[in-house]
Amino acid sequence: MSNFLLKDPNCVLIHIPKTGGSSIRHGIWASNYDGPAFAEIPSDWRSFFKFAFVRHPLDRLVSAWADFAQLRNYKGDIEDFVAIVMDETIIYDERRKTMEERIRHHAIPQTHRFNNLQEADFVGRYENYNADLAYILERVGKSVNTVPALRKTNRGHYHDYLKGESLQKIADYYADDFRLLGYERP
Repeated sequence: MSNFLLKDPNCVLIHIPKTGGSSIRHGIWASNYDGPAFAEIPSDWRSFFKFAFVRHPLDRLVSAWADFAQLRNYKGDIEDFVAIVMDETIIYDERRKTMEERIRHHAIPQTHRFNNLQEADFVGRYENYNADLAYILERVGKSVNTVPALRKTNRGHYHDYLKGESLQKIADYYADDFRLLGYERP
């Protein structure tokens, strides 16, 4: 998605959508940041500790669909959403304006070069969010009382939404995420 220079103390959040970044940026750092910087980390940010969170690719996809359906007025079903995500003709970068472009932006693979995951000094897992976030906060010297859960949606397990051929197509689309991030592929 985008990179943000979080301030006081300074560190860089490589914000991959639907991995808890809004809670960090708006909750913990209370919107005290610079950015976004798209598709690269500015040279004057490179000396700071850089971190990201990743998430099971299909859980993240269903979370993105629920976010758009529950919080962003998207009216399509999960099948329509998946078709948009996999449509390589739809842009996903900082030029995005349409609903489809915003959907693509929020659901491109986590390992896609646009996300800059390879630049992270530490990659936490959404499935281990509290412990990994505690490590990050200790590492940068930031203390917080609570971590807000912003942009949380109501939804079930990805198997409740993705089945059969659809499940295999989207798993193929996220093949690099499964392979490089070590998540078990269905």
